[in-house]
Amino acid sequence: MEGELGQLYRRWSQELTQALAYIEAFIDFSEDDNVEEDVLTRVDAAVARLDQELRGHLQDGRRGERLRGGVHVVIAGPPNAGKSSLLNLLCQRPAAIVSPVPGTTRDVVETTLNVGGYPVVLSDTAGLRDARDPVEREGVSRARDRLQQADLVLAVLDAAELAPQPGRLAGALQAVLPPSPPPRPCLLVLNKTDLLAEQSRGALQEACTGGSLPPTCLLSCMTGEGTAALLHLLSGQLQHICGDPLVGSPSLTQTRHRLHLISCLDALGRYHRGRGGDLALAAEELRLARRHLGRITGQVGAEDILDIVFRDFCIGK
Repeated sequence: MEGELGQLYRRWSQELTQALAYIEAFIDFSEDDNVEEDVLTRVDAAVARLDQELRGHLQDGRRGERLRGGVHVVIAGPPNAGKSSLLNLLCQRPAAIVSPVPGTTRDVVETTLNVGGYPVVLSDTAGLRDARDPVEREGVSRARDRLQQADLVLAVLDAAELAPQPGRLAGALQAVLPPSPPPRPCLLVLNKTDLLAEQSRGALQEACTGGSLPPTCLLSCMTGEGTAALLHLLSGQLQHICGDPLVGSPSLTQTRHRLHLISCLDALGRYHRGRGGDLALAAEELRLARRHLGRITGQVGAEDILDIVFRDFCIGK
């Protein structure tokens, strides 16, 4: 809101414009002894410093874009585990059809909500199983595709089915999570705890504390018991994913900006690699890098470069 991101990009644009002006002054006027001998060393140092700052800025885990568009949270699990009931519980309205018939959800049901101050895009998906029905099979395929795009997975399992054999927890969870890396943050939700005896619930809780299971919550979508604990865990995960937007350097908020910054960084890399060859070609890479920054901050004209040349060197005076 205070324009810190724009100020950062304008500073980078000014530094890049100055570096380009220096290298062009060296190309055009070095034979007249009007340009200091160390000007290229200063340009290289400025470009290296900008390269490092850009890399650090891009390695933000897309926090700003998630804060702008919402964190993609996907509810996944086997049929009849209570995924649609969990969606309705979290958004406090009947957004998804709930039925005891397995395979009721055929498509992705999506809703937006606010959890702990963080915007969330919550998706309910079809139950994961080897479906024979072609429509349900397409729903399962879409569910797996959505899992690949998830920022956070709410893996929902039926506590009543797992209670007799708590040791099956890890295997049941592995069947839900996407097999391909990178691993995604996950919360394990054991639903239908209202159907458990006290002894079975205790055994299940004990099984959750061991091994390499993600943070786990026992929940009953029927009674609402465990909702507060789930929201607490979910808020903690969202804070870890998004970070605190008021702490540290400002984060990227638009994919378009990210693409231009990546292109700018690529041009700086080509400058470093071609620096030992034709200096005019290396200068062209700086010009391309400045052009990509200009797509964000506003274009910089040739007059700006000439102003720096005449200001910083004894040329035309």
